[in-house]
Amino acid sequence: MKTLLKALMLTLLTANSYGAGFRLSEQSAKANGMGNSFVAVADDASAVWYNPAAMTELEKTQFSLGTVMIYPLMKHEYTGGDDTIAKRLHTPPQFYATHKYSDKFAFGFGVNAPFGLQTNWGVNAQADAVATLSDIKAFNYNLNAAYKASEKLSLGAGIDYMSVEATLNSYPGMAVEMTGDGAGYGYNLAAFYKLSEKWNLGANYRSQVKIDMDGELLLITRKAASTTLTLPDTFQLGAAYKHNDKWLYSFTMDYTNWTTYRTLAIKTATSTTYNKKNWKSVWAYRLGTEYKYSDNLKLRGGIFYDKNPVEEKYFENRVPDSDRLAFSIGTGYAKGSWVFDFSYTYLHFMKREIDSSVQDDSYGNVLNGTYTAAAHLPAFSVSYKF
Repeated sequence: MKTLLKALMLTLLTANSYGAGFRLSEQSAKANGMGNSFVAVADDASAVWYNPAAMTELEKTQFSLGTVMIYPLMKHEYTGGDDTIAKRLHTPPQFYATHKYSDKFAFGFGVNAPFGLQTNWGVNAQADAVATLSDIKAFNYNLNAAYKASEKLSLGAGIDYMSVEATLNSYPGMAVEMTGDGAGYGYNLAAFYKLSEKWNLGANYRSQVKIDMDGELLLITRKAASTTLTLPDTFQLGAAYKHNDKWLYSFTMDYTNWTTYRTLAIKTATSTTYNKKNWKSVWAYRLGTEYKYSDNLKLRGGIFYDKNPVEEKYFENRVPDSDRLAFSIGTGYAKGSWVFDFSYTYLHFMKREIDSSVQDDSYGNVLNGTYTAAAHLPAFSVSYKF
């Protein structure tokens, strides 16, 4: 029983994702087109997520609805064969709304999916005893307020409510499934500083969120099981430079505190299983640019490098993670009060060789081999100002 619990829940909430670990950092079609370097730009309704303090710079009321879609490709090559994950287009939603209440105050609300996704290796995969299907749905509801403290400085703060649902399958000789859900609260703080007519500085901190997960283990019969997961706190610090009326450049450093994911305890009525993760905190480095072709049309591009938090010793196929390099392009078209943003990011995962993961101890080295991956991230959003 302990082995089966470990096979299912040792990586709860660690489905394949496209920021470091299981974080989804791409939360806006416009930001996606600029390499997700947006904390010091944040000039549309997605400021609710990227830098709530910048909401004081937005006029009147704005809405934005869209998605950064994800089409992952992943392969595990081993002695005697290879496996690939099932192909599927994921469409996590994003909705943001801002309102400038006065010259000093602004408010915003957002709904997005900053963690999760799906990995489906199938029942006949080499490492199916460790994991077959991992299906995670995490939604964040974020209410923010911003205050313009001076002509140059704005401050923001907000409350986050995160809800999570998970289905985890494995096949250690028979089909086993774990389902569960939970929720938790966090907070965020932000600052936006207009250093000059050409330079903006931005910072955004989001706190840890503790999620208590309760669910059921299906193994011939159903049995209650639970765990607690602390989602990491994150910090973004960036600068944006307006070279002239045409060109804007942006740089962001993005930190994820994965030290919150050290040990996972799985509890049932009769036992508790502890599994070490020992993830390390990592930085991502992002560059973006925007070119104003005309009053109605803007062109964008970006690049970023994202470190992974998983050491080889703790590698697992629910999170077949590696360092990644991404390139993006995008465009924005304005027509009256409407704005349409489109972008595309190609995400390349560095090849990773595995031959000594302790997560493999119970299954006969089935995780060994070479892992390669890539992902296509097309995105669009529709925004309205009034």
